[in-house]
Amino acid sequence: MTDVLIAGAGPVGLTLACELARNGVSFRIIDKSREPSKLSKALGIHARSLEMLERMGTIEPFLKQGLKVHGMQAWLGSEKQLLNIRFDDLDSPYPFILDLPQSETEQILIEHLAQFGVQIERQVELVHFSQTEDIVTATLRHADHEEEATEVKWLVGCDGAHSSVRHLLNLPFEGAVYPENFILADVRVSWELPENEMHLFIHEEGLLAAFPYGNNRYRLMAEVNTPLQSEKVPDPTLEEFQHIVDVRGPRGTRISDPVWLAGFRSHLRHVKETRHGKVFLAGDASHIHSPAGGQGMNTGMQDAFNLAWKLALVARGSAAESLLQTYSLERLPVAHSVLKMTDTMIKMITTKNRITQKLRNQLAPFLTSREVVQKRIRNQISEIAINYRNSPIVQEHRSFIQHLQPHHIHAGDRAPDVQTLIGPNKTEQRLFEILRGTRHALLIVASDSKLTELRLEALDRWKNEIDLYLIMTEHHEQSSHHGCTIILDPAHQLHKRYDIGPDSLVLIRPDGYIGYLSDSINFDQLQQYLDPLFTVKLGV
Repeated sequence: MTDVLIAGAGPVGLTLACELARNGVSFRIIDKSREPSKLSKALGIHARSLEMLERMGTIEPFLKQGLKVHGMQAWLGSEKQLLNIRFDDLDSPYPFILDLPQSETEQILIEHLAQFGVQIERQVELVHFSQTEDIVTATLRHADHEEEATEVKWLVGCDGAHSSVRHLLNLPFEGAVYPENFILADVRVSWELPENEMHLFIHEEGLLAAFPYGNNRYRLMAEVNTPLQSEKVPDPTLEEFQHIVDVRGPRGTRISDPVWLAGFRSHLRHVKETRHGKVFLAGDASHIHSPAGGQGMNTGMQDAFNLAWKLALVARGSAAESLLQTYSLERLPVAHSVLKMTDTMIKMITTKNRITQKLRNQLAPFLTSREVVQKRIRNQISEIAINYRNSPIVQEHRSFIQHLQPHHIHAGDRAPDVQTLIGPNKTEQRLFEILRGTRHALLIVASDSKLTELRLEALDRWKNEIDLYLIMTEHHEQSSHHGCTIILDPAHQLHKRYDIGPDSLVLIRPDGYIGYLSDSINFDQLQQYLDPLFTVKLGV
């Protein structure tokens, strides 16, 4: 029996498919469309998603094809600067937003998936399913209208805002539509502004936003106030958009060569639960929001990344199915946080309230000039601030004082990268370059005096589920490493980045988040954490 059926082959479904393939999980991925979309759709790939793509082993083509955007500027009219957000100081190997049309993102992931010998089954539609405690029975309709019944262990709906999986579950998509109407244009723009920055022009007639994606091409979005004759916002002409640019944008700006002109309205909607028995929802199938901040595709891809490693553990019998419940427990709060952030952003930008406008215009330049505010904004937009500190499958053992330091690293946080380590190949490497596997990684940080006391054989029972790394300041030939990969940290960079002492344990999950953190090397305590997580100790 196939393990997983993925409905939808957009960025979310493709991310899930790539990770399941990397983990050796059997699956099928279907999509009702004849071919991938040629539209640019979502553009921005944020730092946390780029870190994820590095771990997946497919970062290079993204960096080669995308445009690195280093800042975001907002203007009152076209001349007075309201804010200037910089990403250059972002705590990530990728201190920028990578702008790349969604069509190219999908193509890179399709080619990556093909390396595993997997092809997308196109013009195949999910029309019905039922489930028991053990299986999902799905009915698939092919292009010739023939129907196929198939049985799988799990079904994942990655099929977008109009999700068939969500509809077949009869789930309400709670929320509302924003009152503002928008139009967009993917065009060539001729102006004097730098191409590696986003620009927002806040005008009394409405917003004009410009998002670059290379070769002087931009996604332009504008708020329009024309009354609707129907629910659909009519597509603009190039001439209509040029008039808006003339009024709201920098003087002398010309637009040309359109490849996409469309009208749209934004929604703010979500489901209450993303797991229903053997069926899961991810990405826009479970939550949609305004395009402010470019969070949608990124959040969906990270939904998939969170779910993939858990499905892999359960599929191979290494964890109980109850682990899958943590997908909702971890990702739903993230979705709600993103919904709240984008809702606040769009309301502050498009507000027509004179008092609110005045407060925004006076406070924004002052607040965003402060580094603490800059850091908070860029960490939220880049999604590196996302954490699972309240998850039932993260645990830490630290001093009381450390617990009271919210800005220090905690279990459930994204594991930060570390520079200038000496990796197993004896060359200088970053931590992210070393930890590209599909399993948990245990970093055993040991001082010279502690090395002789370590009883690494206590970890034998986990050796088929966890990669073991021994972090030392210098290599000791006389010490027994018992199957651990040696990483040298002569400058104590890992201690500093992780806020840990000379003898510590850090367990990093396959999705790059810290599952366990301890200020002592106590393998008995670690085992108490691992026992409920893993049901099978294949190394025994």
